[in-house]
Amino acid sequence: MYRFLITCIIVCLSMSFVFADEVDDKMMELRQIEKQIDIIQQKARQADQKKQKAQKDINSTRKNKTQVDQKVLNLQHKEAIVQDSLEAISERVQGNEDRLHEMKRLGNTEFLRLFYIDMQDKYVAKETKDKYLLSMLISMTVKGINDLSDFHRELVQTQEERRSEYFQVKYVRTKEAKKSQNYQKQIVNLTKQATSLEKEKKSYEDQVSKLKKDAAELEGLISRLTANTNKKTNNYKFSGKTIPWPARGTILREFGEESRGNNTSVINNGIDIGMPEGTSVKSIDDGEVVFSDRYGGQGKLLIIDHKNGFFSVYAYNRDLLAAKGTMVKKGQVIAKSGKTGSATQPSLHFELRKDGRAVNPMNYLD
Repeated sequence: MYRFLITCIIVCLSMSFVFADEVDDKMMELRQIEKQIDIIQQKARQADQKKQKAQKDINSTRKNKTQVDQKVLNLQHKEAIVQDSLEAISERVQGNEDRLHEMKRLGNTEFLRLFYIDMQDKYVAKETKDKYLLSMLISMTVKGINDLSDFHRELVQTQEERRSEYFQVKYVRTKEAKKSQNYQKQIVNLTKQATSLEKEKKSYEDQVSKLKKDAAELEGLISRLTANTNKKTNNYKFSGKTIPWPARGTILREFGEESRGNNTSVINNGIDIGMPEGTSVKSIDDGEVVFSDRYGGQGKLLIIDHKNGFFSVYAYNRDLLAAKGTMVKKGQVIAKSGKTGSATQPSLHFELRKDGRAVNPMNYLD
């Protein structure tokens, strides 16, 4: 009787230790998720800060552009006024040139008449009466030409000043207009940057939401495991000394902790085997399919209970060929490999779990 009681106590203690290992394993996974949540939340805050800075730069650039646009409008108005003034003075210059030209023509005519009269007086005894009057007229015409020439020089100088002012205003207006265009380009680029940062922030928030959901599910699973103290005795033996590979390929990721960027690391609970998409995935031993569906980052996932304390896990599949509840045989094709879930290339994620705790498959594979 005492031997029976002692045996029962030893068995219970052994089961408690195994169960404790399983709970510790789940708690480790939960801590990893919580660590990832903190990192992603920090990235989300950084993205939000960058977005706020981009929005502040947009507002500042828009303010600068508004000021420049107003300056351009004022310069356009001034340019129009100076252009009108230049056109008016140019018309006066042209009119004055025409008048000056006409007065010079008239003066030449009067000089010729005086010349002819003077020549005639040399051969005619009687002096021409109009000679004096013509000389006075010529004198007045010369004075008028001189006065008009002085006025014309002033008009030409004013015209050059107006022209210089016009081109200066036009140059400044063009320069400010280009500045406005550059501000507009900055606004467009900053707006795109802000939109991209908003999407990045939303992506991080979605990741945090998913990780929190996974953490909640793990917490529930740990609670159920903690409550489940009655466990059957398993022999932990497969049908052979080793188990066959579920599919052949290149080992992409090994079992255990893997370092990532930002001083972070993740736990790989299995191995990732690279292979062409559509490769046949086979069951490592007899058992019952207890899960066959899409599951988050695992993509299309299939889990087999081998009824010996071991579960085998097959993830990233393209096609699942065995439904939940199906009894499968060793070597039976259960899926086709793919690139679903978080897989970055065609591969198979394979795990081996002993009483729910991940173990290194390489210690069991042939």
